[in-house]
Amino acid sequence: MLHGQEPLIAYANRRSDIESALRLAREFKLKLVLAGAQEGWQIAGAIAQAGVPVLVEPLDNIPSYDALGIRYENAGLLAKAGVKVALMETDTHNSRNLRQQAGNAVAYGMTWDQVLRAVTLSPAEMFGVADRYGSLEPGKVANVVVWSGDPFEFATGVEHVLIRGKEIPLKSRQTELLERYRKLPPTY
Repeated sequence: MLHGQEPLIAYANRRSDIESALRLAREFKLKLVLAGAQEGWQIAGAIAQAGVPVLVEPLDNIPSYDALGIRYENAGLLAKAGVKVALMETDTHNSRNLRQQAGNAVAYGMTWDQVLRAVTLSPAEMFGVADRYGSLEPGKVANVVVWSGDPFEFATGVEHVLIRGKEIPLKSRQTELLERYRKLPPTY
């Protein structure tokens, strides 16, 4: 890790902590990825100049001790400055919220294309797996979700899921319960 071969994820939200992480990365020649970076917009130019990518949660906007200067526009301002941005959800049980985060990132300054890249190719590039994942190209793993419309809109639904090129049935316990109780009272 200290040889700059593997990415080091530094969770830093406060501007001073981000600056310290950038300084350490420069001094020790680390391959740094910032996570959180809630006050990153304040020094977006320095982050871009350092070539350090950032993992952000665009739904964060409540000031805390770690980030008094937090704002919804953070992801958009970082992207505008030339920082490679990827969206993240730290609560794995809430990973479904990534679509809402993407929609909010568009609403607060990122372009639709930047956001699509922030949930596909950018994370793959950050972690060194872009040769296999992150975009639809010959020779890459074919994991694809087909939506009924814009994937960042609430009303859009999943129509097809392909993992490694094979379609996966969309049947689950929840869909079975929906069908069973669609008409009440149920018929047995």
